Amino acid sequence: MCQEKYNTKREKKKYQHIKYVERTQIERWYNIEKKSKKEIAKLLNKSERTIRREYNRGKIIIKDALWRDKEIYSADTAQRKYEYNIKGKGPELKIGADYELAKYIETGIKKEKKSPEILIAEIEKKELKFKTKICAKTVRNGIHKGYFNNLSEKDMIYNKVYKEKNKKKYSSDRVPAEKSIEYRPEGANTREEYGHWEGDLVIGKRTKGAVLFTLTERKTREEIIMKITDKTGESVGKALDKIEKKYKGEFYKKFRTITFDNGTEFRKWEILEKSCRRKKKRMTVYYAHPYRSGERGSNENNNRLIRRFIPKGTDITPITEEYIQKIEDWINNLPRPMFGFKTALEVA
Repeated sequence: MCQEKYNTKREKKKYQHIKYVERTQIERWYNIEKKSKKEIAKLLNKSERTIRREYNRGKIIIKDALWRDKEIYSADTAQRKYEYNIKGKGPELKIGADYELAKYIETGIKKEKKSPEILIAEIEKKELKFKTKICAKTVRNGIHKGYFNNLSEKDMIYNKVYKEKNKKKYSSDRVPAEKSIEYRPEGANTREEYGHWEGDLVIGKRTKGAVLFTLTERKTREEIIMKITDKTGESVGKALDKIEKKYKGEFYKKFRTITFDNGTEFRKWEILEKSCRRKKKRMTVYYAHPYRSGERGSNENNNRLIRRFIPKGTDITPITEEYIQKIEDWINNLPRPMFGFKTALEVA
C-alpha cells in the first residue's frame, strides 16, 4: 500500500496539508518499522512539530496479544478527524498569505477611512504590485468573516446594511473536534444504554415552510416527531425546550446524548445543549462524520417510515399536529423483527 522508498530530497514546501497516502506511510513507519517522529519528519520533508501534531491526531489505544493497552497511530482515524475539522473551517480568504496586501487594506480602511472599492481602484491606478489580485467584494466578504486581524465591520463605512443583508448567507458555526461522534460514550455506540438519540429534519418543500424535527432513540428505536416553523438552529433549540418542559425531571434520564449530522441547522450546539429548566446542560450533542448517514442509520430508517405518510415535496405547513402524532404513534407501535416483533414502546 505504501512505497518502499520515498523522496528524501528536502524541498521548500509551504502550507501543504498532510495527504492520506502520507498518513499511511506514517502508520507503517511508526507502527511496523519503529521509526522515530524525527526520522519520519525527515522522510516526509515536514517539521518534527507537524509530525507530532499529526501523531496526536491519529493516536488510538488497542490491545496487544497479552491484552495490554498499546498506543499506535491510525491513518484512518487521523484522516477522519482531518476531514471533520476541515469541514467546519469554511473557505479561506483569497488573499492567502499576502500580508503586504492585507496590511495595505487594513491601513487604508482603518486609518485613512477609505472603502474597499477606493483601495482596489487605487491599486490599479497606481499599478501597485502585490502577490494577489482581488476585487472589492472579496475584501468586504473577508472583513465580514473576520479574516483580517485588525479589521471588523465597525471599521467600515455603511456597514449596517451590508451586515443585515448578508447575515444568514455567511453565518457559520465552528464545531469543536470533541463534538465528533468518535467521542460519544460507549453505551451509545453499543446501544446497551437507553437515552442516546439520533436527530434530523424531514423537509417538505425546499422553499420556506414548516419542517419535521425527528428524534430516534438508538436502543429501542422510539420516535419523537415535532413540527417546527423552519429549519434553523433556533427553531430546533425551541423544539428541545418544549420536549424538556414536557418531560421535566425525567428528561435528563431520557436524554443523555443526541447525534446530528453536520447541517447548519444543528451546528449551534451550545443552544441545543442549554437547558431551559436548570443551570447544567440538558444533554450532550455529537456530530456524525460528513457524508456518513449510516452513522445515524436508525433515524434515517424511521424517517423513511414517515415518508410513507408524507412523501417528498409535500408542504408540511398545513399538516395538523394530530396527524403528526398519529404517525409517531404508528411508528412506536410498529412490531419490529429485530426485537422479536415487539414494538419500540414494549422494548423501552
